Amino acid sequence: MTVVNRIKFPSTSETSSLYIKCSEGAYLNLCTEHQEIVFTQNSVLSLNTYFNSFFEKFYAKYTQISSLYYLLTLEGNFQIALYREHPHQETRELIHTESFEKCQLSKPVKISLPDSWRSEDAGRVYLEITCLGEHGLFTEGVIATDQPKSKEVSLGIVICTFKKETYVKNTVNTILKDSFLQSKNFKIFVVDNGSTLKRDEFDQQNVELIPNRNVGGSGGFTRGLIQALDENIYTHFLLMDDDVELDSESIYRLFPLYEYANQDFAVSGAMLDLYKKSMVYEAGALYGIHFGANGKPVHSPFGRVPLKHKLNLEKTTTNIFLTEDNPDYGAFWFFAFSKEIVAKIGLPMPYFIKVDDMEFGTRIKERLGNPIVAFPGIAVWHEPFYAKNPVWVTYYATRNHLITHSIRESLRYLEAVKFLTKGLFYQLFLFDYNSAEMLLRGFEDYIKGPDKVKSTDPEKLHASIVELSKSYKSQSLQYSESTNNKFDPKSLNQQTQVTFLKKFIALLTLNGHLIPNFLLSNEDAFLWIGSDYQDWWPKAFAKKRVIISREGNNSIQKNEMSRATGIGILVRWLQIVIKSATRWSSVSLEWKNSFSYFTSTEFWKDYLKLKEQPQQPIHNASVN
Repeated sequence: MTVVNRIKFPSTSETSSLYIKCSEGAYLNLCTEHQEIVFTQNSVLSLNTYFNSFFEKFYAKYTQISSLYYLLTLEGNFQIALYREHPHQETRELIHTESFEKCQLSKPVKISLPDSWRSEDAGRVYLEITCLGEHGLFTEGVIATDQPKSKEVSLGIVICTFKKETYVKNTVNTILKDSFLQSKNFKIFVVDNGSTLKRDEFDQQNVELIPNRNVGGSGGFTRGLIQALDENIYTHFLLMDDDVELDSESIYRLFPLYEYANQDFAVSGAMLDLYKKSMVYEAGALYGIHFGANGKPVHSPFGRVPLKHKLNLEKTTTNIFLTEDNPDYGAFWFFAFSKEIVAKIGLPMPYFIKVDDMEFGTRIKERLGNPIVAFPGIAVWHEPFYAKNPVWVTYYATRNHLITHSIRESLRYLEAVKFLTKGLFYQLFLFDYNSAEMLLRGFEDYIKGPDKVKSTDPEKLHASIVELSKSYKSQSLQYSESTNNKFDPKSLNQQTQVTFLKKFIALLTLNGHLIPNFLLSNEDAFLWIGSDYQDWWPKAFAKKRVIISREGNNSIQKNEMSRATGIGILVRWLQIVIKSATRWSSVSLEWKNSFSYFTSTEFWKDYLKLKEQPQQPIHNASVN
């Protein structure tokens, strides 16, 4: 017997609705050593949820499994109903019902899925369990198959971390405590870019702590990949961010998917909002587009569309996940792929941070034609991006998007300049001169070509970029330090109406940079950036200061207008654009020609200075 999925219980009350739905008289008992559902007569447990539905449509398409059944550990008398739902349908179909009397915990009951689960009629199935006696218990449930595996799978799990000690320790412990996972072959590679972790904290046999230089996420993930590849054991790899909350079932589900796979595919785990646990932030994404005002896709060089974005899993029907998207990439907070993919397309690009997962995913899809699948029910909780925005990230985003387009031959010079100029104006309009400086520097370093990457130490470069990002009058302040109790975060999400005339004048005057002092208001402009709404830049028109607050962030960003700085940055940008025009075609070709080398093991071992490090023994026995 191979367990394909497990019925999981929630670990916290705030995620309960993503796992179970209990009627009056049924409840989750957390007081015992092992979780259990306690029933009274006629109470019902429904598994019509995101994590405990079985998305048969995906397993029928991507695996060779031909027969499946539920095994349920129950005590008491029960009626069990199996329902199926389909996309775009509001009704559900009862496909099986059965009653069981005098169930014992020592003898699980078995319910087979009808053969129709592999047909065109496949959709999403779930159980509803009704207690027929005075009392009842449900302690465990699995979906299993007796079919032999198509292949054995061993998984190299690479976690890149930088000074997120608590998160990464919790993640490792969550994986190691999962008794089902202990029967699988895996090893965890914790790549410590911050040099803050101790070896004795990760002394388990199937965990390896790898001290690493601070070469960003792409460098950390690639360092772990190289170590895992050198051990020559793993058939698949999982890249995972450090700052996530994890249900280990998401990792477990990778094993049967790959053990019975009928083709080679990558798995993109969904990102759920760490602060709003039932909200989907992204389940795979599209690259190079955004949706216009009319809801239709529009080409956008640096654009991305997060799929299933802002879905509330408590309010939205789970059937929406049955409409399969076709993602261009999956983010590295949870992204799994085979060893064969690495052999064919190479390692990630040395981007430090930002766009590395976009480039790697589009490479898989465009060069190999392999699908990237956002399997429903595989997800992590991650800190949302609206809550954080370090200024220096703009440098890497600008440079790395341009490099990616050079590799793909997908961006012309005037198109790049037009898009970047729009971004620059946005930053100037909010007096965010540090971000504007990052954009200029990112473009300049792209124009310097691949030799800049080859000849520059990434740690020293990053240090200089961080320092440059603090050049102008923009700083983060705690709410209580500078607002004198005038600042009410709850009022910030009130939308501001902007007339066409106001917007036109704002554009004409660089949002106030060209207006005389006596016409400027001394009041602060408060802007809100949150999960549901973001204030528009004209709100800062004719103000001397902008105060930006982000949902989920306990600090505010204060930007102060400086005419000389704003106009000076704009003039520099025009000079850079004119100067780089003649070099664009040649530098784009240089980046494209350097791609094979940058994604090679030879380059990365030199870049990470692995050749200078003493060779450490490899313990093959460290895999379960």
